[in-house]
Amino acid sequence: MKIGWLQIIMAVIYMGILIGVGLYMSRKVKSSDDFWIGGRQVGPVATALSYGAAYVSTVAIIGDPPMYYNYGLGYAAFEIMISVFFCCILIFIVFAPKMRALSERLNVVSLSGFLAIRYKSNQFRLLCGTLVSVMMVPYAISAMKGIADAMHAIVGIPYAMGVVVIAVVSFCYLVTAGYWGVSTTDIIQGITIAVSCLLVAVIVITKSGGVTAAVTYMGSVSPSHIQPSSGLTFAQLFSWAGVWALIAFGQPQLVTKFMGLRDSRTVGTVIRVAVVWEIIFMVSIAMIGAAAFKLFRAVPFDNVDAIVPTLVAEHTNAVVSGIFLCGILAAGLSTTVALVLTSSGAVTKDIYEDYYCARSNAKQDSGKSVRISRIATGIILVVVVIGSIYPPDFIWSLSTMSAGVMGAAFTAPLVLGLYWKRATRQGCMAGIIGGSAVSIIWYFAGLTSVVHSFVPGTAVSFLLMVLVSLCTPRMEEEHLDVFFEPGCSKNKIQAAIAAGSK
Repeated sequence: MKIGWLQIIMAVIYMGILIGVGLYMSRKVKSSDDFWIGGRQVGPVATALSYGAAYVSTVAIIGDPPMYYNYGLGYAAFEIMISVFFCCILIFIVFAPKMRALSERLNVVSLSGFLAIRYKSNQFRLLCGTLVSVMMVPYAISAMKGIADAMHAIVGIPYAMGVVVIAVVSFCYLVTAGYWGVSTTDIIQGITIAVSCLLVAVIVITKSGGVTAAVTYMGSVSPSHIQPSSGLTFAQLFSWAGVWALIAFGQPQLVTKFMGLRDSRTVGTVIRVAVVWEIIFMVSIAMIGAAAFKLFRAVPFDNVDAIVPTLVAEHTNAVVSGIFLCGILAAGLSTTVALVLTSSGAVTKDIYEDYYCARSNAKQDSGKSVRISRIATGIILVVVVIGSIYPPDFIWSLSTMSAGVMGAAFTAPLVLGLYWKRATRQGCMAGIIGGSAVSIIWYFAGLTSVVHSFVPGTAVSFLLMVLVSLCTPRMEEEHLDVFFEPGCSKNKIQAAIAAGSK
């Protein structure tokens, strides 16, 4: 795609706005709580869009339309329903109110911190912090690589230059403003993603003769493309669409966003905004896939990832292609910074401050804590940049494994920790270690063609956690009151926090 000066200028202006917003929001960062979760003052709209923008990456915009091109609108409809219900409704209902209330009650800013206090062991900060920091890096590398690849395909700039540009923009608003910068810029990013995809969808569907013409043509060429199941088995549908909806329940970069919410009573607003945003985005990319089927069916593609860039290049004008480029940047940037922030938080907050400093009785003043947070975030970002410039050949597969391992490790401890009093420390440890181990073994055994490694890993995690919990002593009722009784006394809360620091 040959890009003119107009598209370049639009992209530069867009990135300049993000940098400006980040630098402005850096003035709000006075403490580590401000840096990691926005001081628990992030509004419902920002939370919903930040969640959506972090969940959707460049891969979804470039890679999902070819899936609908290959498998049809039945598959698209299934994926939309699954994503909206699980990722935009159920996950908020399950996690948002409790995680917001408990994170403030316990004064924690991370998933590891919550698990340490819930299960009365500071070892969870070290274990979970290490797991998160390690697994997030290949995940972040794949996200940054996705942006650079897309920029190379759409803009034509060298791959390494694309990585450097993304790194500089990320540094300017992530390292300076932390989650305040991320959540505020994600309002812009979320809107940009939705608008760019919707605009392209309307134009290319119009070029293909309208929705009816595109769907009719698809059905005439391949009847299975418009069947409810797209001719796929339930196992195939679940493996491709269902897994990626359920896997969100164990992703730290998504779950911790609920901790920054200003008020748990606004969860209803968060859900409504998230649902509307997700529907606009997913219906748009489904329509892009349908239009591509009609416009490009006779065109052979060696690489299906070229379908969307080619569609935009041949069927939109300079302004629209510039807006779409900004949408690609928005999707990639929002995912990358969320992953880097979570990884650096695991190193700084969980391992260094709350584990090492707690054990050595070292005190941390607020200013020093913020400085360390920024330095650690910068270092993690540099590691991701180097990994993106020199990515291993299997980075996409490795990032998929990383998501599966985190989902398998954390889904059971989080869900059962919030809703099952009988869950114990030993059960949680067994669930995390067993679930992550099975997920890793499944991946390296080459069994992901059968089902994603998240599925067996999560099943084993739930099973081990329940069985081991039932075979070990029940946790004290006074401790459980902190998590299950709204009117718990301050003494019980302080005792629980102290127990989670040992």
